[in-house]
Amino acid sequence: MSIFVQKINPLTGHNDWVIQNEDYDYHQEVARSAFADMLHDSERNQLYEKALKVAIDKMHSMGKQAYVLDIGTGTGLLSMMAARNGADKITACEAFKPMSQCAMNILKLNGFSDKIKVIPKRSTELTVGKDGDLAEKCNILVTEVFDTELIGEGALSTFDHAHKFLLDKDSIVIPDNATVFAQVVECPLGQNWNKLKDIYNEDLEVLIRIPESIKNCPGSAAVHDIQLSQLPLESFNTFVPPTPVLRFDWSGKTPFVFERSTIHTLKSLKHGKAQMVFMWWELQMDINAEHILSCAPYWAHPKSKDRITTDIPWRDHWMQAIYYLPQELNLEEGQEIHLISCHDEYSLWFNLTTTLKLTEVDYLNPICQCGLHVAFSRTRIGQLNDAKRNKKYFKLFEEHIKPDSNILFLSDGFHYGLVASKLGAKQLYFLDTNLLSRRVLQEFITYNEISNAQILEQADDLKNIDLDNVNIVFGEPYFTSSILPWDNLLFLYLSDNIRTLLSKNVKVFPKSCVIKAVAVHFDHLHKIRAPLGNCEGFLMKDFDNLILESSNISDDNVEAQPLWEYPATALSQEVQIAEINLLSKHKNPFECRGSIDIKENLPCNGVALWANWNLDDSPKRTVSTGPVGEIILGKKIQWDMYTRQGVCLFSNKLSSRLEYNFTFDVNEGSINFQMLT
Repeated sequence: MSIFVQKINPLTGHNDWVIQNEDYDYHQEVARSAFADMLHDSERNQLYEKALKVAIDKMHSMGKQAYVLDIGTGTGLLSMMAARNGADKITACEAFKPMSQCAMNILKLNGFSDKIKVIPKRSTELTVGKDGDLAEKCNILVTEVFDTELIGEGALSTFDHAHKFLLDKDSIVIPDNATVFAQVVECPLGQNWNKLKDIYNEDLEVLIRIPESIKNCPGSAAVHDIQLSQLPLESFNTFVPPTPVLRFDWSGKTPFVFERSTIHTLKSLKHGKAQMVFMWWELQMDINAEHILSCAPYWAHPKSKDRITTDIPWRDHWMQAIYYLPQELNLEEGQEIHLISCHDEYSLWFNLTTTLKLTEVDYLNPICQCGLHVAFSRTRIGQLNDAKRNKKYFKLFEEHIKPDSNILFLSDGFHYGLVASKLGAKQLYFLDTNLLSRRVLQEFITYNEISNAQILEQADDLKNIDLDNVNIVFGEPYFTSSILPWDNLLFLYLSDNIRTLLSKNVKVFPKSCVIKAVAVHFDHLHKIRAPLGNCEGFLMKDFDNLILESSNISDDNVEAQPLWEYPATALSQEVQIAEINLLSKHKNPFECRGSIDIKENLPCNGVALWANWNLDDSPKRTVSTGPVGEIILGKKIQWDMYTRQGVCLFSNKLSSRLEYNFTFDVNEGSINFQMLT
């Protein structure tokens, strides 16, 4: 069955009624889950099996039956591993009903239906006893309830409840314990995602100052999960070696603590400015500490040889993280510093001091107080700090702004537009429909004492200004509702709606949007959608079918990814898919068909897409959301780090040509990109 639901159209900005499958939400949850990516992680799978074998053999050596409880079984993989290694009884629980049914189907397919009992419940809802879900308590627990932050999925409460109600006193838990590592660093590149910079002209004179409220804000409390291995080594300086700061004992031998802080006194290795903490964790899988799973980046990974990234397992389900320090701290080489590491039930945070005279504030989880970190993503903050990008806007302003310039800005949170006031523009109007970004923009206007700027909340407010006097319309363009590269075509609809109200001599920037693409071979990213087929010797056909069905129902053909984090080899030259003139009407539908010629003898598993915004007719004033350098066949592509690109993923294809179809329904405000088979 299908149902009508309201959904914001990022291109038009309207709430549209769309038809969706009545089970759209759970299909989306299945499609967006990390199940497939996790099951492609062979090291993880094999370490879990090795630890299970150790635990089962240990129970048997003590003359006991091995009774395994698998919490959050997913596909049932860990339960089947337990059965393969001689477990006597196995109970698996999975609260997500579509997945628990999938697990039952997979167990049947692999001949384990009689060996493994699946209960479609949360572990905290399980009962033990004669008529309970479990006839008796278990003596082996195996579970994977971790995320990038380790405890963000409720690991503490899951283990605590299991030990209190579901496990024998002398049970074995897999994994046995976890250790969180921290590394204090200076990383201006990373700080671009967190702190805004003052805006200067080419003579290094400050044009727009960052308000103190924003400058002194501790930032967002949300973890910044990231593939640290993709950061250039030269982009950061380390003040301390990777340091174990928190240990979590899952075995139950020590009480579970839901709120805690530790202090580690260290000495700075060099002079510099401490800005953030890099974090990752490792799991001790077995009771003998023989099998360790590390999520460290390559420069700190125990398996990395000569600090080469390809030596270590790739994971997207467990990445590393950046935690921004509440305030930057200037350090001297050899200086004593104190690293404060804290956690509550679901999250971690860090602070750094040079004194042990601590107050309650030093232990607080930093929370954004200025609104900037709530209004904008880290990617957007990085865009606002992008000097090369801003220089192109500045050059355009310099050339076109006159003393009689009345400028209408059609973008969200474009405080750089205030530079126009400093260059002599008569009046600035900002149409910004996002409440939070309007507040941040107003803070900039007030702090910089700009008197000729007015913020408009909605398109209807344009009726209250003299549009006939507006002689420049400018769009960055950026809108908070945008996800895919072409979603910022909302600028086209906004400018079209007011074109008849403007003078005929009005100048509009940008002039056009060009959609480009390149065929690639991803090293790893394709795994998040790739079918399993066989996983560690078990057939996974039912799971692959579930993922495929859910993806077909809930996913677009193109998804947004920060491709700088996901290495890809260029298999073709860049191809222009479509050019959309932003100054004229388009026939409906706007459709382009074409092909991409594969020039390299590697399997193609994806097409990357991006948008170039031509501010005017000069190629020097093109703002690109794609590669930052020339695309060279057979070489890795270097991507812009402050935008997310579009990617169309598919199974490996050995082909010399890919056919595509790009359709822009101008009336409906929808874009569809499809690879043709």
